[in-house]
Amino acid sequence: MLSLQSSPLPNRMSHVDAIRAVAVLFVMWTHYAEKFSDLSGSEHWLDALQHYGNFGRIGVVVFFALSGLLIPKSLHGPIGPGTRHFLVRRFFRLYPAFWVSIPLGFLAYWMLFGKQLEPAGWLANATMVPRPLGYPEVMGHYWTLETELVFYVLCLALFWQGRIHRMRDLCVVCVSLGAAFVITSALKIVPANALGQYKGMLYHLSIMFWGACFRHFYDNPGARVVFDVPGARTLRADWSYKTAFLAVTGVIAGISVLTFCVAIKQHDTEHIINSVSYLVGMGIFTLLATVAKIHWRSFAWLGERSYSLYLLHGVPLYVMYWLCERAGWTGGPLALYMVIAGILGIALSSVAFRLVEAPCIRLGHALTSTRRASARSALGDPATEENARRLP
Repeated sequence: MLSLQSSPLPNRMSHVDAIRAVAVLFVMWTHYAEKFSDLSGSEHWLDALQHYGNFGRIGVVVFFALSGLLIPKSLHGPIGPGTRHFLVRRFFRLYPAFWVSIPLGFLAYWMLFGKQLEPAGWLANATMVPRPLGYPEVMGHYWTLETELVFYVLCLALFWQGRIHRMRDLCVVCVSLGAAFVITSALKIVPANALGQYKGMLYHLSIMFWGACFRHFYDNPGARVVFDVPGARTLRADWSYKTAFLAVTGVIAGISVLTFCVAIKQHDTEHIINSVSYLVGMGIFTLLATVAKIHWRSFAWLGERSYSLYLLHGVPLYVMYWLCERAGWTGGPLALYMVIAGILGIALSSVAFRLVEAPCIRLGHALTSTRRASARSALGDPATEENARRLP
């Protein structure tokens, strides 16, 4: 059932896992519909719906906002131990499952279609940032992981300065990143032939910090934050967290509205769709985190495996596409191809979660556990890493 009450985020957040499930299903719908529409003979409206709704982008926006909601709160304690705690747990949370996905992705996306990847490309992909090293991702949707790592670096920088848990600083960083995106876009500082992930990275990072601002507002809506400019007494605002969050939301959403207006003027259909999808993604995240919490066990179960599913859902997609194309299994309903691939993807990700992801998460926790951390977890401290151990 949908829970409509508003309460502080508990230590184990089934509705957050459900948000992950919604996000990954949006992404899967887009990738499956786009590819299988070439084989299907009917129900092409499923592809048209995701195209004009830009479901994949909506899912990514929700994932980014979730990272902002959770990751900054996992940084706590003295700088040295806190940094080690964060890096060790993030490493074991992300990299082992990712490394397992690389050969599977290579098999499905490269080898079956006669493409090769040189050894240096394998090593570059193992870092999770192959593009700066001059190589493509084994699977195209891995681009979001690079943005995630940049967000971690920014969070660590704020943590080292003692600013990661301050609403004022989070709001300033959020708005500054959004402003930097607008300025660099207007001045065309990013080359026109750059990948979309780099053109939009500043905005994506601002959405992540928007999620962090949301967390502070949601936990303490009545708390106060002061914005001022040194030496300018008239430039001072004493706002509640709620007011500050609404102001930041207006700025970040306003950037998408601005992009929409520019795209309308230029008759740029692609960017019209993109700009709307950012607004929809932010809206869906806000609703599912507040007044429309989903507490269905199936969604919580799926959300728990969302990282493995995000990494691996493309494997059955391309294997099925290759097999159906060669066997002549074409002309069927688009939904049939999508559902079969989805079931296979969930099954594969469940195996990966059980054999790789979950054990490595436990190992990361074991390597960083302390009596203090155990005590805080037992008390349900919302700032513990438990809240962030499952990343989108």
